[in-house]
Amino acid sequence: MRKIAALHTEEYESAPDSMVSVPGRFHLLGDHTWFARGNTLSMAIDKSLFLAVSARTDQNYRVYSASLGERKKFSSSNLKYRKEDRWANSVKAVVASFMEYGIQIPGLNITMLSEIPPDAGLGTPNAMKVAAGIALKRLFAPQIDDSVLVALLERANTHFLKTYAHRADILCALTAKKGYCIRTDHNRVTADLVPVPEDGYSILLTDSRVPRLLAREELALRIRECIKAYEIVRTDPDAPSDFNQMTESLLEEITDIPESVRRRVIFIIRESESVREAVNALSAGDYLQFSRIVNRSHEGLRDRFEISCPELDWLVKRALEFTVPDVPDLICSRMTGRGFGGCTYTILRNEYEQEYIKKLDDYERIFGFKPVVYKVTPSDGVRFL
Repeated sequence: MRKIAALHTEEYESAPDSMVSVPGRFHLLGDHTWFARGNTLSMAIDKSLFLAVSARTDQNYRVYSASLGERKKFSSSNLKYRKEDRWANSVKAVVASFMEYGIQIPGLNITMLSEIPPDAGLGTPNAMKVAAGIALKRLFAPQIDDSVLVALLERANTHFLKTYAHRADILCALTAKKGYCIRTDHNRVTADLVPVPEDGYSILLTDSRVPRLLAREELALRIRECIKAYEIVRTDPDAPSDFNQMTESLLEEITDIPESVRRRVIFIIRESESVREAVNALSAGDYLQFSRIVNRSHEGLRDRFEISCPELDWLVKRALEFTVPDVPDLICSRMTGRGFGGCTYTILRNEYEQEYIKKLDDYERIFGFKPVVYKVTPSDGVRFL
């Protein structure tokens, strides 16, 4: 807290009016079920983005990223997306969303400092937007409830940034609690707390360091294919009104869908159900069943949805070498995020942690990238400082 306050005061010669921290996150299951109004299981991590803000007397906005050593500026009369503004577009999007809703926002001085690993798919842009939204709500719109805040943040994503709503990311940041993961039901727009085992276990995020040059485009293509497939299915008079009610048997009856797309839709159907099964397993303390669900999900991402890559598969395989047949234990590993690189997450016993990390020595020799391992714990969501 003292560091972000000092950075802000030094930069603007005025103390912050509000300070907030928002955790990074990763998805355990259901990363890509949102468009089908399915389920996502997420975890906030103990690495956060810190934001400090103070009001100005004009309508100008100054944003300082202490992590990047970069400064951006814009005004209320020019709240437009500009490619050259890069990361600052996230802040601009939230300000624009609040103002379009009728909330008056004066000029602002904003400072950000992030300890979330960059370019690893752990939610830095989302943390930035949620932090800005929470700070603006507290200072200028305390009357709005969290449902309105979620809607404003989703609008910032879909209308200003022209991306997906990222509801699971937003709800994870707002509702996370230490020792729990978060199940987002995209159909009901709700988030539930699910206990995560911590005693005796390590949660490791392994950044493959693979450049994800086409990850965004390839993922968007798969989502479009799945939505188009559902539109074809809907021509059947017996088809359900919602994607999340579609069954594999109904899908198999439709002949106008390419086999590769059919496999991807089947993955989405099964993945949403896997989240429900995983929640039940964790709640019952059935860690062996939870492990099976997670490991099966990675196989689906690899073979059906086809967004994994050899590097991620190698990391998962190394982690699963610690599995002991017929021993009911928690050992699981899966890629997380957009795919084609990025991170895997692994949950295993503490005593295997260093041995797993040692196995990664071969990774650089084989693939030419040096992986980075982050040990994380399930953490609280938004905090005012």
